[in-house]
Amino acid sequence: MPLSDSLPRNTAGTLLAESYPQPIEVLPDTEATVIRTALSPMGWTLRGQRNRAFVLVAGSGQLDIGAATMPITGPCALWLPAGRKARLTLNPGSRGAALIVSELALGRAVPSGPVGRQVKEALFHPIIGGRLTPAQAQDLSRAIEQVGVELKSSLPGAQEAARHHLVLALMSFWRISSPVPQKVQAAPRAIVRNFLHLMELHLRDHWTVADYADFLSVSRARLTSAVKRVTGRTPLALMHERLVIEAETLLADSNLQVSEIAETLGFKDAGYFNRFFKRETGRAPGRVRQADSRDAKRHPNFAEWP
Repeated sequence: MPLSDSLPRNTAGTLLAESYPQPIEVLPDTEATVIRTALSPMGWTLRGQRNRAFVLVAGSGQLDIGAATMPITGPCALWLPAGRKARLTLNPGSRGAALIVSELALGRAVPSGPVGRQVKEALFHPIIGGRLTPAQAQDLSRAIEQVGVELKSSLPGAQEAARHHLVLALMSFWRISSPVPQKVQAAPRAIVRNFLHLMELHLRDHWTVADYADFLSVSRARLTSAVKRVTGRTPLALMHERLVIEAETLLADSNLQVSEIAETLGFKDAGYFNRFFKRETGRAPGRVRQADSRDAKRHPNFAEWP
């Protein structure tokens, strides 16, 4: 079935009870699927709510965007940033992969540094029918497919693995695009992407919302308005969510004491870290680690067998 821009579920396809703290997704509102058209055409109505990407390994179709109709022939790639409405139709026998990425997931996936900034700027613009070699199309299709595989997986670190595959796919789209991206105006999405990039760099420095606004040369009100418009959440909520993700990773995958984790994440006081974590998740850090330890005992590692 075609992907929808308005699916009321998380990436695992499950609805969670409101009475319990919901697990935090590294890549919220992100979906990936394999394209296999059979005896009839397959169509997508792209409402522009999220970024959309398609790689066509083989086959053909057409893209209706605005008043223009453009033929699409594989192997090729399509990238339509959020805000671009279109209709894509693929003919029978077409195959490849399709991807939906929210602005929040895109900001978390793109690496920091000069290359990351170029990737973000390039992905502000559509890529329509970017030509690929058969090998390039296969590689890009596999990267997108693996994003979907990991998002549906219950294995440890599945979300992080999905993010790494997403990075590879986004880098491929950047390479397909023009090497000299056009200058991007400070639109709300540009402000949000720059904020998400800075948040990854200064998360453990505990910058305030005002600090981010000053660095981006915008008012705090404008930053808050832009972030809430694009993601549906405030900058502070996103900052807290990201800190919880880092804390849960350290609790599960490291031998650090809770006080050491607090220090690693930039908390000056372990007690404040405990209160912060419990307020955000509904559980104390120590209880999370005890639960992980009990799970590990119930599922021993084969390497421990005599």
